[in-house]
Amino acid sequence: MSDNKAPGEPASSKTIDEQVALLMDEIQKEAVPERLLELARQLQKALNARAR
Repeated sequence: MSDNKAPGEPASSKTIDEQVALLMDEIQKEAVPERLLELARQLQKALNARAR
């Protein structure tokens, strides 16, 4: 994965949120135990709450 930011430059919140959303979509597509999926959903909620 390539980033368009300079080395050492902190990632923006929007970029991180986009990456998290993409990862969550990928996780939800995988055949995983229900408990792992529930934990991923809780993680997403926590990350969304932090962004507010």
